[in-house]
Amino acid sequence: MKNNLMPKGIILILFCSLFFVSCGSSERSNNIDSIEKYRELRTEKLHKSRRVIHNNDGCDALYFPVNEKYTVTNFLDKRSAGLIGTDVSTISFCPTASGFGNFTYNTQAGELLVKHGFEFGLRDDTRNITAEMIAEGTDPLKANVEFARDNGFEIFWSNRMNDTHDAAHRVDKPFYLWTKFKENNPQYLFGDVGERLPNGRWSSVDFTHQEVRDRCVQFFKEVCENYDVDGVEMDFLRHFELFKNVGRGGVASQEQLDMLTDMVSQIRKVTEEAGMKRGNPILVLTRIPTSPEYAKRAGVDIERWIEEGLVDIVVGSCYFRLDFWQNFAELGEKDNVKIYAGLSESRVREEHPLLVRQQNSVFRARAAAAWEAGLDGMYSFNEYNSRVRYLCEIGYPEKLAKTNNLYFVTYRDYTASRYLKGGDDFFKMPRLSPTPGNHLKLNSGPFNFAMELGDESVQADVYALVYADDINPGNLTVKVNNSEAEFKGKTEDGLYIFEVEQTAISRGINELYIEGGNLKNDPELKDAALFFCRDKKDIEMRNLIAECK
Repeated sequence: MKNNLMPKGIILILFCSLFFVSCGSSERSNNIDSIEKYRELRTEKLHKSRRVIHNNDGCDALYFPVNEKYTVTNFLDKRSAGLIGTDVSTISFCPTASGFGNFTYNTQAGELLVKHGFEFGLRDDTRNITAEMIAEGTDPLKANVEFARDNGFEIFWSNRMNDTHDAAHRVDKPFYLWTKFKENNPQYLFGDVGERLPNGRWSSVDFTHQEVRDRCVQFFKEVCENYDVDGVEMDFLRHFELFKNVGRGGVASQEQLDMLTDMVSQIRKVTEEAGMKRGNPILVLTRIPTSPEYAKRAGVDIERWIEEGLVDIVVGSCYFRLDFWQNFAELGEKDNVKIYAGLSESRVREEHPLLVRQQNSVFRARAAAAWEAGLDGMYSFNEYNSRVRYLCEIGYPEKLAKTNNLYFVTYRDYTASRYLKGGDDFFKMPRLSPTPGNHLKLNSGPFNFAMELGDESVQADVYALVYADDINPGNLTVKVNNSEAEFKGKTEDGLYIFEVEQTAISRGINELYIEGGNLKNDPELKDAALFFCRDKKDIEMRNLIAECK
C-alpha cells in the first residue's frame, strides 16, 4: 500500500526544531503556598464523585486510519468525543507508553514514538499521526487535556510502567515499539533478546536498577510540569513484571519492595511540587492485582503505599482476578484512598455463541456486583468504542437494577503464574471458562461456585445457564443457594437452560451448585452463568431470550 506521508528525515528535522513548552490547555495562576493546604485540597478532590474512569488505551494516535485526513476533531472522535453524555467523569489518557518510555506526547524525558506499524509490516491500514499533530502545535495528550477541560471531564495521564508489547522484537526483525533505551542498555532487561522466561518477558526492564527507577520518575515529572492534568496513573498491570529475579521464578525481597516504594514516594513528591505551582492538586492512581499478598511477592507493597499516603485511587484486576470484590474493597477502609473495580475487556476463547462476555449485559452485571461489594467506582480498560451502551449505565447501581444482566462464574481467565511462580495458588475466585484448559470434569464434581451479584431484587425472569458436553439433562442438578432450578431445555450445541426462583437470589455472593452424577464418557463442564431478564425486546440478547422462553 502506498502511504503519502511526510518523509521520516523531514519529521526528525521538525522535531529537532521544536522546543518543549507547557502544554496545559490553560495555565492556573493560583499557586498553593503550603503543603498542608495542598493536601487538604487534594483530599477534597479525591472525595468528589467520579463514577467511571475510562482508560482509552492510547492507540487512537498510533493507529489512525491511513487514508483519513487528520484533524484534531477527527482524532478526538475516535475515542474521546463519544464519552460526552456517558457515566464517565474521568479520562485516563495513555500516550501508548509501550516499551518503557515510548510516548506519543511531545516528550524529552522519554522517546517520541513516531514510527508507523506499516514500516515494519504491521497494520498497513493505519498510520501514526503523532508527528502530524506536533507539526500543528499540539500532541495527543495536549489535545485530550483541552478536550477534557472544554467538556467537563477530569483528565489523568496513564503510564504503563513496564509494557512488554515490544517482546516481539528480534535483532533480524526489529519491532516498531522497540526503544533506543533498551537497545543501548541490555543490562537493564530481564533477559536476552527472544529468551523465554518462566514468569515474565525478556524485554521487561528491571526496577532493581536505580537508573530505571530514576528514568521512570522523570516521565511523571515531565508530564506534571508541562500538562494540566488532574491525576497520573501508575499502570503496573501493563505489565506486572518489575524485578528480574521474580520473572525467573523468585520473589521480591524487602530491599526490592523498599526500592519500588521509594520510587512511588518520589512520584508522589513530583505531583505535589507541580500541583502546588499550578494550583491544581494531582491525584495518583495505581492499577494492581486484587490480592495484596500476590502483589507484594511480585514487588508492590500496596498496603504500605496506602498507609503512607502515596496513592489516592487503587484499581484492581486485569488479565485475571484473584479475589472477590468485597475483600478487595477492604483496602479502602481508611478514608485516604478510593478503591475501583477494573473492568477490562474479556479475552475468553471458544465461548458458546449465546454466552459471550463482550457485551453490554455482562459489563452491567460486573459493575452491579462491584457496586454491591462496596467499591467506590468503575474503571474501564481496553474499551475502544467510547459510544458503547454500557458506559452510559455502569456508573449508577440504580440503573443496573432495572436492566438485563448476565453474570458469569469467571470473566477473565488468564493464569496468575504468568507473573509469579505459584501465582495460581492465590486464586480465591472460582475458575471456569470455555477457554481450553479451563474446563472441569463433571464427574469430579459436584461444584459449588461462589458468584458475585448486584441488587437483582427488581422483578425478572432468572435462568441458570450451563455449557457442557452432550449429556442427558436428567443427570444434571442445578441449584442456586440450595434452591433447585427447573430444567427448561437445551440447544443442540450444549447449552442447558434452567429456570431459577428469583426469591432464591441474594445480593452479594451467591452459590451456584452444579452436579452431573456418574456420567459416561467423562463429559466436561465448560461455562456457567446466571441471566436476569427484564427487557424481552433487548436486541443484543434476543437469541438467548428466545431460547429461554
